[in-house]
Amino acid sequence: MATEEWARIDLNLLLPLDALLLERSVTKAAERLAVGQPTMSVSLAKLRRYFDDPLLVREGRGLVLTPFAESLQQPVETALLAATEALTAGSTFDPGSVKRTFTVIASDYATTLLLHPLMFDLPQTAPGVRLAIESLRPDRIESLRLRRCDLVFWPLQLATEELLNYPHLLAFTDEFVTVADEARAPDHEPLSAEEIAAHPAVLVKVPDLAIPDVRPSEQGFRQNGAITVDSLGLALQTVARTNLITVVPRRLFEHMGPSLGLREVPTTADMPKLSVAMFWHPRNSCVPAQKWLRDRISEIGGKL
Repeated sequence: MATEEWARIDLNLLLPLDALLLERSVTKAAERLAVGQPTMSVSLAKLRRYFDDPLLVREGRGLVLTPFAESLQQPVETALLAATEALTAGSTFDPGSVKRTFTVIASDYATTLLLHPLMFDLPQTAPGVRLAIESLRPDRIESLRLRRCDLVFWPLQLATEELLNYPHLLAFTDEFVTVADEARAPDHEPLSAEEIAAHPAVLVKVPDLAIPDVRPSEQGFRQNGAITVDSLGLALQTVARTNLITVVPRRLFEHMGPSLGLREVPTTADMPKLSVAMFWHPRNSCVPAQKWLRDRISEIGGKL
């Protein structure tokens, strides 16, 4: 690029541009970069003059991106990723001295198997590192896109095309098992898929994930006589000391089941498999602290 072209480019506007494209709001963009709203308004005015495009226009009560602004999203993301790679090349992350908080969106299942062991180890290896764990919710992809979280854990079998476009790595695999109270398990074993479907059960329903979605039979659990809970761990606790059954991942059952007096119920059903992956924003791929976190979680998952 010629010197005169570089001279007219203010690279300090790259971060405000990225924030405005992500947030579609001057106020929220200012909050993202921890600057005042007047400062962000000045940046937006400069960007509008530079591109000769309004970038953000009023629609109803909010602002939307112009077609040209939408076309800038990927190039700006690529430019910032390249800058991150250049500025962090050769740098290292010292977990023993850093102070920061990682925000993770995960189910109680992923938290129990992956994050609890990590938290147990942090006081010794990374005393300044904290985890903020948020439960699964419908806007998890939006949180990932806006980098309001560092990682999202989600089954690959249920991942949408949009989510699969983000960098991801398999954390661990599992399979589903049928579980009952040790003293109140069904008399007839093994249970067929139809018998599992007909038995009074505890169903698990969290945002976009329910046991019927990974059911061991085409019919799935019948709603009659069913109790619905919002987490896999709570399903196990609910089954304890009842004649109910539930279907949960084996690793979680092995972790919690024995202490609750539960046992696996043999079945002839073809129980589904599960592959849990961690997803992150592409801009975090080469950040040393982020890579350290993913490596530690991968190490824990590899030992399962």
